[in-house]
Amino acid sequence: MIRRYFLQILLFTYPILLGNESAIDLKTFPRPTMNAVKSPGEILIDGHVNESAWMAADSITEFYQSQPNPGYLPTERTVVRVLYDKDFLYVSAILYDSEPDKIIIESLEQDFDSQSSDAFAIMLDTFNDDKSGYAFLFNPAGAIKDMYINNDGTSLNRAWEGIVYPKTSIHDYGWEIELAFPLTSLRFNPSDGEQDWGINFLRRVRRKREDLYWSPIEPFEKLISVSKGGTLKGLRDIQPGRNLQVKPFGMGNRISAEEKTNNTDVGLDIKYSITPSLTLDATYNTDFSQVDADEERVNLTRFPLFFPEKRDFFMENASLFEFGDISNYLYRMGPSRYSRSFTMFHSRRIGLEDGQQIPITGGARLSGKVGNFDVGYLNMTAEGTENVPRTQYNVSRIRGNFLKKSNIGAILVNRNSNGEDRDHRSMGVDLNFNINKLLIYSYIAQTENPDADGDNLAGRVVMAWRDNKWDLAAYYKKVGANFTPSVGFIQRTNVGETFVTAGMHKRYSSGPFLSVNPYVFINQFDNLDGYLESRAVKAGLDVQFMSGAMLFSSVTRTEEIIKTPFTLYGAEVPADHYSFNNVSLYYRGDRTKFITINGNANFGSYFHGTRNSVGISATIKRGYRFSVDFGLNKNVVKFPDATVNADIYTLKIKYNHSVKLLNKLYFQYNAADEKLVSNFRMNIIHAPLSDLFLVFSNISDLKGDEKDNGMIALKFTKLFAL
Repeated sequence: MIRRYFLQILLFTYPILLGNESAIDLKTFPRPTMNAVKSPGEILIDGHVNESAWMAADSITEFYQSQPNPGYLPTERTVVRVLYDKDFLYVSAILYDSEPDKIIIESLEQDFDSQSSDAFAIMLDTFNDDKSGYAFLFNPAGAIKDMYINNDGTSLNRAWEGIVYPKTSIHDYGWEIELAFPLTSLRFNPSDGEQDWGINFLRRVRRKREDLYWSPIEPFEKLISVSKGGTLKGLRDIQPGRNLQVKPFGMGNRISAEEKTNNTDVGLDIKYSITPSLTLDATYNTDFSQVDADEERVNLTRFPLFFPEKRDFFMENASLFEFGDISNYLYRMGPSRYSRSFTMFHSRRIGLEDGQQIPITGGARLSGKVGNFDVGYLNMTAEGTENVPRTQYNVSRIRGNFLKKSNIGAILVNRNSNGEDRDHRSMGVDLNFNINKLLIYSYIAQTENPDADGDNLAGRVVMAWRDNKWDLAAYYKKVGANFTPSVGFIQRTNVGETFVTAGMHKRYSSGPFLSVNPYVFINQFDNLDGYLESRAVKAGLDVQFMSGAMLFSSVTRTEEIIKTPFTLYGAEVPADHYSFNNVSLYYRGDRTKFITINGNANFGSYFHGTRNSVGISATIKRGYRFSVDFGLNKNVVKFPDATVNADIYTLKIKYNHSVKLLNKLYFQYNAADEKLVSNFRMNIIHAPLSDLFLVFSNISDLKGDEKDNGMIALKFTKLFAL
């Protein structure tokens, strides 16, 4: 009773006490330091910070806003403590809240949308090198989002999953969290003496748009800025484990296509840390039956669409093997922030041929650091089928780091199928500078294929400037006619591409707007045979609201010179010189509301006709366990002699009973192809990184030309950490 009375007084007076404080300078504020204390007693991870052992630890209470009022003290109090023993690193936080009934929880799913939820997060730089580290985010219901950080946040391994034991509890004064990180699951230099780690803490109060950091950072930076963390001192006599993880799986499934078959199978994944910074991953009889189906999309261009990788084995450490038109998380480095026009290595080429799944025998990946170099090697073997030969894939990557965020590297990709006299090879070097606010990205690449010789080079040079106000970028890219990365993705060949953009952004600390970003750009493709292929001139305005909603708008003038006719869903676009204009809008609603409305629209002329596209979706949530999402994307392209109707309908239902029992039912109907995709997945997380999946997936051709292609699978995995 006395404790509750004291807390109520503290919560009432805390904002008043902050009122006369002035803002700190986020650029010059010294990095803070805290001491790790060896736990004097047992810690029970139950979400209640009530063990007497916590009183022996340093109490971290000084947090500063990154937004919406950079440098100012928070409006809610946070207390963080750190303890350790020979087995675990323990972290606790008491997150006081004057209105606990307004705490926002977005969902219970792993890798939840942390921007739409209250959250507590920790960054650990266990090598204290200001470059690499771990990030863990938790919401008040105990959902986890984790990732591995490379090169001071310029590349992320979002598919990485760490072992941590979290528990949370919500009270009438806020919420509490207790965390236990097994030292055997963290990589660090073994030492019998004392060592220091980099560390930072983030607290997000979603309804106030407050991002609060212990070691302050500027608004355009994030928790993944490893070099901006503080220091955890005093860790003594701790040793990492062997870091050997073995995950066997067993699966039974029934596949129905032209004939029904019943299969049972077993497989194995192994992860072993050869050194504290170099890891070997091996997989045998690899299975991806639990992976979500691709989203149905309408392609109204004459170029292929890029579909992202969704398979966990390939997503982990994927950033190390990136090479090509990669802009990381930086703002507007190309004409589209959400698609790629070239990547040298695209792992979807392994085990997938023209939409057909090819069984993967297995393989291995070696990745990590050797000195100041990032190194990676991948070897995979895909089994042969009646129409596809057995194929082996090898990818080698090295990247040397210098300065803080700069690197120089090389990549070699090789594909060999049985019976081929020559291998398909792709190779390249890249040089990337990040000096203060100036960015220079460059690469040159070459491919060698048995059926395409000469004119097989590609290269790009990008220069950009990023600061608190300006977004400036320009690049030139040239791609030869026979540049064909056989294990990669390329949209256009035989072109020279020029891109120039200028934009600015203004941040606000109060009112309806969080940021306003006007911009313009020119994107031109010149065919290497000597003529203009296409040009787009665009002016846009992006707005982020304090509520979390976003509105993107633009007007585009496009010129296209078509030398060879092509078809869009059966309608022909003749060879000609076209000029057309369109207006586009995209709105994403506040995801914390009971009903969230998202929408997009594109109106205007299109080649020798018109294009009107409208998309709308509504998400209805009942708490953070149950949600229903309806979607409609309608596209009408009218030409003088034909009309194209390409519509997609979606229905997604989620019920997550807890962070350990997750269910999703997903339907997609593509009206243009008359295809219905159905997918159901139940996931029981029975232990850390250990799952039981029940999956149903089916593709129905409603035209009746092809039989249904479906699968029912039950998959069990169990992680053994040794």
